[in-house]
Amino acid sequence: MTECKEQDVAGELVDRVTVDPLRVAFARALGVIMEALPPSRARDLAVEQIIGAHQRTEELLARHRVLN
Repeated sequence: MTECKEQDVAGELVDRVTVDPLRVAFARALGVIMEALPPSRARDLAVEQIIGAHQRTEELLARHRVLN
């Protein structure tokens, strides 16, 4: 998520927030796991896997942007 200041029509500074859809998707996946599984080692492992998948996806996309 990025925040920036810009001027609206009246010339006043306003905040604009941009949401990263990939981050939202992984956050939703984490939310589903947290709701579906009780606190346990299995839930901890699932959360670790989702976080790892998010990191790997971000790295692959960054690498793709650099190469193209």
